[in-house]
Amino acid sequence: MSISSFSSFRRRALLRSGIGTAMAGLLAGCGFRPLYGTSGVSASPAVLSALAQTRIRPIADRSGQRLRQILNEKIYSNGPAEGSVYDLEIVLNKQIVELGVRPDSTTSRANLILTATFSLYEAGARAYADVAQGVVSYNILDDQFATVTSQSDAEDRALRQLGEDIKTRLAVYFDRKLNPRKTGR
Repeated sequence: MSISSFSSFRRRALLRSGIGTAMAGLLAGCGFRPLYGTSGVSASPAVLSALAQTRIRPIADRSGQRLRQILNEKIYSNGPAEGSVYDLEIVLNKQIVELGVRPDSTTSRANLILTATFSLYEAGARAYADVAQGVVSYNILDDQFATVTSQSDAEDRALRQLGEDIKTRLAVYFDRKLNPRKTGR
């Protein structure tokens, strides 16, 4: 590498570094906070306390019971609070969309779509509502037991995805509610 190309490379590297530093400064100045990690919205003591005060109502069907267990693990990281201030109601819908078709007209792949419509209630009134969706694919195999296992694994992945999404959305809601100056309200 010649000296001129090395200095050109170095100038480009410094420029990229400067742009990265400037972007970080701009994001910090506008109140940007990460959602995850030890300094993220989900780790804020006030948000964790609000999440711990949320009672998760029973959800219909076996998939709903599994989603409720996943949410219990995610939301009550330090255990549930003594009294609940909030109630979380979730309606879970499952849909299977077959995708791949073999030459013999049988299906070889499918998408499992789980949709959770959830509402957060405070003192009996709905305070927040949203919809989360998890889409995962799985193979439809010649062996029926293998297909059932594949579908069950796909459902577990979709439920974990939904649980994380619901927890994150609730954390953002509680963060905005507890810190209204951050959102310009």
